[in-house]
Amino acid sequence: MTPPAPSFGSLTTIQTLRGVAALMVAIAHLHSIENRFGGTPLLGNWALAGFGGVDLFFVISGFVMVWVTRADQGKAASLPSFWFARLARIYPLWWLVLSALVAVWMVRPDWVYASHESSPELWKSYLLVPDKELPLHAVGWTLIHELWFYLVFGFMLLLPARWFPAALAIWAIVTVAAASVMPTPENPFVALIRHPLTLEFILGAVVGLVAQRRIFPSPRLLVQVGAFWMLISALALRENAPAMFGQEWPRLFYFGIPATLLVWGCVGLEQAGYESARWSKSLGNWSYALYLIHVPVFAALGRLAAPFSSPGPLDNLILLVAALAAAIIAAWILHIGFDRPIQRLVARARGKRVEGG
Repeated sequence: MTPPAPSFGSLTTIQTLRGVAALMVAIAHLHSIENRFGGTPLLGNWALAGFGGVDLFFVISGFVMVWVTRADQGKAASLPSFWFARLARIYPLWWLVLSALVAVWMVRPDWVYASHESSPELWKSYLLVPDKELPLHAVGWTLIHELWFYLVFGFMLLLPARWFPAALAIWAIVTVAAASVMPTPENPFVALIRHPLTLEFILGAVVGLVAQRRIFPSPRLLVQVGAFWMLISALALRENAPAMFGQEWPRLFYFGIPATLLVWGCVGLEQAGYESARWSKSLGNWSYALYLIHVPVFAALGRLAAPFSSPGPLDNLILLVAALAAAIIAAWILHIGFDRPIQRLVARARGKRVEGG
């Protein structure tokens, strides 16, 4: 008997995971802000494992691309619409937040890019062009990877659906081979193309393929193993997290694989009837805005709080709670006031409806 077709609508569990990923990255940056501006630190080095939220984002991205484009496979006419939607998802909010940082940078460059030796080229930051320097808003390095994913995935949509799994396998093999042959390329474009983080996107796409076929071996166990794996990774790396995230293959093992298990298991749970809480879905809807705005908010509040810093944990606790709350509120404002209206305009132009708040 053929199993019933899965529901291909908006997945609340995936939105929840997006929110979790954004919070993970925010906590990792809170560690840096606390150590720079606070008194007695509360967050240990274990908090830096929150950068694994980036790996979770990449796996989610690969899954979502397969999940939402199932009807477009093999249709060349869908390619412009796909790329338009992806660019419209990335750039408008990025330009808004980056422009605010540029305004500050023009007056006080030490407040924005002080930890880097040289200044970036602004046009490359705005367009998210690969460069040897990080974008002016440093979190943009992940968006450069996203654009690479979307570029290749778009061309793969031209293939008949039956060829798609083979194309993913070829992409993975080429990436592994290139990363092995060219471990430290100088050219930023080459460095992007052969980076093993691409494999996390591919793993997410594989989850999308198996999820469409309702292949879910014990979803609850997948979630439990993935979450436990990430927890053990955080504890194991608490003294070496900065060095590990600077490497390539270790982070794929420590965070990319468990993130894949988490996504696979969460989708399986939802297909079995589980649904995330409404508030967690809302946080997921705000996750892109939270990802872009949390560092500027943290830095601003950290500078305001620094003169009042004193020995003891109380002032740090106040700073951490206030900074995280302020970042979430700012993300909500950005989402409601800017990002959601933009996405609705894009959806209207494409003749589609925007899911979620």
